[in-house]
Amino acid sequence: MSLTVIPVRIGKYSIIRPIGSGATSDVYLAMKDDAFSTVAIKQFRNISQSEWHKKMFLTEVELGKKMHHKNIVHVLDADLNEKSGAYLVMEFANGVSLDRHEHSDTLLPIKSVLSVIEQIANALRYATELGIVHRDVKPANIILASNGTAKLTDFGCAVPSQELGSVVAGSLAYMSPEQLEGQPLDQRADIYALGAVLYRLLTGKNTFEAQDNFDARIAILNFPITPIATYRQELPRELIAVIERAMQKNIAQRYANWDEFILEFGEAAHLIRMSEYDLDMYRGFSIPTQAVLSNYAASDREFSRSGFSRSTMPDSFGA
Repeated sequence: MSLTVIPVRIGKYSIIRPIGSGATSDVYLAMKDDAFSTVAIKQFRNISQSEWHKKMFLTEVELGKKMHHKNIVHVLDADLNEKSGAYLVMEFANGVSLDRHEHSDTLLPIKSVLSVIEQIANALRYATELGIVHRDVKPANIILASNGTAKLTDFGCAVPSQELGSVVAGSLAYMSPEQLEGQPLDQRADIYALGAVLYRLLTGKNTFEAQDNFDARIAILNFPITPIATYRQELPRELIAVIERAMQKNIAQRYANWDEFILEFGEAAHLIRMSEYDLDMYRGFSIPTQAVLSNYAASDREFSRSGFSRSTMPDSFGA
């Protein structure tokens, strides 16, 4: 977090504490005057308030107020003319953003990941019904509450379906080829992005390897994703097939709509939930270590991760 001076007030809101910081804005927990409920305030830094950033701000306000879904953070108020920086007020989603769980040593249990993807897919289907493409679906824009509720936030990059954005916007690791090339978008761009989110939350890795943004662009446009079995050998074929279809480079080969995605993903998730096999046994371990664990599991049906943790792992088993 790169906050320097924490304001005491923003507009008619008293600041309680900072809760986040991004490239162009800071987020605070706050309380409105004469009210007892807490809200989240996202304030854009003055240096970021170019015409393009103002347009993003207004888009986020307009769409945020328009959407009412249990898995989308609702926008309550906004002020573009605040001297200290334009701000918008959102419901306070008390939880953690999933960028905390996008690395191999902080991965969530697989059933938690499945629940998150189901909820966000339904939120994006709702956005599609309103003619909206989010364009920036990524772990950092998903908040997970302690009760398991996942909420999608940050519609600043959103555009109407089939409309060409004024600039290419979004996060490179989750961009579809057509989004990267600045083409008109529909729900299939967000389906691609959610497939990339699922891949990242299961592996802690991006879907491609690249040294820099130039190599990343080449990979997104031309190369197949790194097979997920490279990092998680135990994942069932049904789930792998969902990820691979969601992330087809040829848009015509992806799921045509959210209903198709949700149906096939739901079937794969059901198989995992009904299975007695512990898919989290290998979570966070290197491939050589997974091979060792697999040998133990094959020889002992009672073997489980709980009885063989990192703390008991010999150094020779790898990181």
